[in-house]
Amino acid sequence: MTKSLGMIETRGLATSVAVVDAMLKAADVRLVNQETVDMALVTVFIEGDSSAVRIAVESGAQVAKQTGALIACAVVPRPDSGTRKLAETQVKNWRMS
Repeated sequence: MTKSLGMIETRGLATSVAVVDAMLKAADVRLVNQETVDMALVTVFIEGDSSAVRIAVESGAQVAKQTGALIACAVVPRPDSGTRKLAETQVKNWRMS
């Protein structure tokens, strides 16, 4: 079964750590990566089954909203391998800019 991909982008590393903590406690998901795009933007990637990823992203987004640090969040159910690579490439390209 293909896992779903969840992403949350926040302002600040400290908030992203709190977001990851909330996501991992809320559902059975796995942290894939945490990318610092620049000094202010941090993107967190998780994976798991679709319902768990949705629950985790909702929980993490709520934490980020409470601090005013939420930039964006998304859930991609069963992403194609190309979509997963695109997301990973975009983060690396932003860091190079």
